[in-house]
Amino acid sequence: QARFALHLYSVNGKLLASVPLEQEVTAMCLTEDFVVLGTTQCGLEIRDLQSLRAAVPPVPMRVPVHSVSVTKEKSHILVGLEDGKLIVVGAGQPAEV
Repeated sequence: QARFALHLYSVNGKLLASVPLEQEVTAMCLTEDFVVLGTTQCGLEIRDLQSLRAAVPPVPMRVPVHSVSVTKEKSHILVGLEDGKLIVVGAGQPAEV
């Protein structure tokens, strides 16, 4: 059994999706289409909000993640790290970033 998991429920309490996680989540941010997760094991994960499946491969951060935020234009992800650094990650397609 997985030690960590992510569950998605409807407003009426119906379980819509559930996935086991390999890393402990320390930060989360939601958009209309995605959930962005930061972990103690230095990972940044972007998952589809409906299925909870990974939308892209995890992005290594080298330092544990303390906070994540998506800019208003949804063009960048701001990642606050344990060592005090702020990493800006382009969130569009490679041609757009």
